[in-house]
Amino acid sequence: MKYLILGANGLIGQQFVQLCKEKSIDYVGTRYSRKAEGLIPFNQLELDKIPKVFDEVSPAVIINSIGLSGGVNFCENNPEIGRKYHVEATKVMVDWCRQNRAAFVYISSDYVFDGENPPYKEEDKTNPLNLYGELKLEGEQYIRANLEHYVIARTTNVFAWDLETQTPNFLMHLVNTLKEKDRIKVPGFLYGNPTYAGDLAAGIMDLIEHKHYGLYHIVGSEYINRYDWAVKCIEMAGLKGKTIEKIETPPTDMVPRPLKSHLDTGKFRQVSSIKLHNVEEGLRIFVNAMKG
Repeated sequence: MKYLILGANGLIGQQFVQLCKEKSIDYVGTRYSRKAEGLIPFNQLELDKIPKVFDEVSPAVIINSIGLSGGVNFCENNPEIGRKYHVEATKVMVDWCRQNRAAFVYISSDYVFDGENPPYKEEDKTNPLNLYGELKLEGEQYIRANLEHYVIARTTNVFAWDLETQTPNFLMHLVNTLKEKDRIKVPGFLYGNPTYAGDLAAGIMDLIEHKHYGLYHIVGSEYINRYDWAVKCIEMAGLKGKTIEKIETPPTDMVPRPLKSHLDTGKFRQVSSIKLHNVEEGLRIFVNAMKG
């Protein structure tokens, strides 16, 4: 059984590659702008080329771990590109999987909810507040309507240490900023479940290997706001003499988003024994990787 890992040198994709190596799973990985030995070039926006790449690899499982740089803000400012990336490309991939009986992995987001009534289970009512959430939800809906063998993993606040990343996650941005400056502002109004990238990948792989297909919430085991998370991070990283200023209320120019994104992982925990680390455990892994 061959896996195709899209975005194999990205933050999450690297974790899938490592798992495939550990499990002796045959895989092919793709990359975009950041060149890496052994990875084939792939541009998700070139819709007509997607089936050609898939035909050449002929995978039994396709894992789309590609992230669009800029995320929420980019989608709001570039709606046509956002739709092509998150929806139209997903449809092309799903259609190929249906025709070729391949399983598909789609990484979705807590942004399909409005944050008004947490914690959220998989079948709770969705109500995205921004275009990014709308597009992610539309991708989910197409997958569920057209495929039998799929894993949709809703997640949030994914982090890991990756020196070469072109899209630093929240913790990397925090650390890199405080290496250059003595002060940073961090929102205390944004709540969620910080998710170590290795846990997310391991959880998805476990679902695929045991054929537990469907929609799952896979997030870290602790619910916390960004400010408290940041404080814990700089303490564990030993960044002394640094100040984190707490932002109490959302800026007026911030793209609307759920302020309390607490995802319930009960469904996932019923079928998988993969550990989802809490904040301190995840930070320990992050800091150890950072210090090399």
